[in-house]
Amino acid sequence: MNPTLAAGRAIVFLAPHVKRLHVFVRRDLSATMSRYLIDRISALCNVEIHVGTDLTELAPSGDRLAGAIVRDRASGTSTRHEICLLFLFIGATPHTRWLNGSVTTDDKGFILTDASDSSLETSMPGVYAIGDVRAGSTKRVAAAVGDGAVAISQIHSYLSRLSKEVA
Repeated sequence: MNPTLAAGRAIVFLAPHVKRLHVFVRRDLSATMSRYLIDRISALCNVEIHVGTDLTELAPSGDRLAGAIVRDRASGTSTRHEICLLFLFIGATPHTRWLNGSVTTDDKGFILTDASDSSLETSMPGVYAIGDVRAGSTKRVAAAVGDGAVAISQIHSYLSRLSKEVA
């Protein structure tokens, strides 16, 4: 499956479960996604697409994620966005230096998971890694798709636990 198609479907799936969904992409969605899927995403009032951005840093608060710093590729301006969960689609090469130690990686830069009872959660609660960026993954599309399905379930469990802690 095309990774952009998978990311688009993930946006459509996750949006109804969150108050606000920020999507950071390097290039315009029309370069890699169908018009139908772009229109579906555009109709979601709680989704904000940040085109031409690079995620450069995570901002923790204690042991939780509190924000993400993104750099606009055109202007070079960095902006912090308040977020508490992160879902990455970044491909086969572990371009993870931008994490700056926010989550644990192996010596090659692959993200270590299984930090809790959630097998895809990283060392930072609420941050999940799937597919090729994850240390020990099989580097196969089918495995990444399976990881994505498992991660969705684990994110739902995490959000449920989090809402109980807040209540």
